[in-house]
Amino acid sequence: MREIIEIEEGSYYTYLPEGCEICRDGGKLVLFLTGECVHSCYYCPISEERKGKDVMFANEREVKSLEDIEKEIELMSAEGAGITGGEPLAKQKRLLEVLKFLKEFDMHIHIYTSIPAGWRTIEKIADYTDEIRFHPVGLENAEKFIDSIRYAKELGIDAGFEIPALYFKPDIAEIANSLDCFVNLNELEFSHTNYEKLIERGYKVDEFYGSIGSDEIADSYLRVVRKFHYCTATFKDAVQFRRRLLRMALNHPEMYDVLEDGTIMCGLLKGDGEKIQKAIDFLTMVSEEYVRISDIEVEIRTETARRYLNKFKEIGLEVSIIERYPTSKRIIVEVEPL
Repeated sequence: MREIIEIEEGSYYTYLPEGCEICRDGGKLVLFLTGECVHSCYYCPISEERKGKDVMFANEREVKSLEDIEKEIELMSAEGAGITGGEPLAKQKRLLEVLKFLKEFDMHIHIYTSIPAGWRTIEKIADYTDEIRFHPVGLENAEKFIDSIRYAKELGIDAGFEIPALYFKPDIAEIANSLDCFVNLNELEFSHTNYEKLIERGYKVDEFYGSIGSDEIADSYLRVVRKFHYCTATFKDAVQFRRRLLRMALNHPEMYDVLEDGTIMCGLLKGDGEKIQKAIDFLTMVSEEYVRISDIEVEIRTETARRYLNKFKEIGLEVSIIERYPTSKRIIVEVEPL
């Protein structure tokens, strides 16, 4: 009898691929290889910033060189990477370059694709790929991926299906069992780019932007698929994303206060270049830590901002306490002017 392991926020599994284990711990770097794709899936949740565009991101960081990927690996102490898109296999030269680079960091790597890759393609990536997850577009024509999954498994790559909870598709379950491969089912998620199309097709959104009815679809797969994993939208946001933020936050200098949800708090000084330099000279003199984040901004300890508030005001600086994400975009979620 299969053991069903329940985890956080409604997710559960009978088989958890290693890439999912790393993701659950917050250790997966999401490498968005390109926004270009030959399909136009109505349920695709990709943002306008990326959809249909040949852009590349490592988590939230736009990638212009391999060094940008390395910065993100270091920022989050990444243990693995999931390569997604768009369609990664549409950019095979770029994909191979990135795969070889990531393997230099001894990372676990999995790839998402909607292409039923042939033997030659899978052979090219086999030395650098630990898992490959196939997505039949619209959940149709799953049989086209049978040979791809077989090729991958023969070359030592864990393989299976990764699909959204659109509806229950018996042939996907049958193929997965016959090939002894996994099915990863994701709760169908609403986004700004797919909302109207999902509503038009009768899907209903819950308070967490998941689709009502996904849990029932998951139950249908669970009853018949031997190697099964169901991942909810709230799990991705409340568990995976939060743990990734915490990893990033704890890699910041000790001058930052790390909050339990993974955001960080610090003091922020703003002013023109001359005033900022005066502040830096003063901070150096009193042996206080700082991080210069732009020509007109410096981050400092919260207690430093309060202790020397009058001095900073005398220089002519704007002083505040901020809470922000520890990501490369440094998005501020709260500001307390002093």
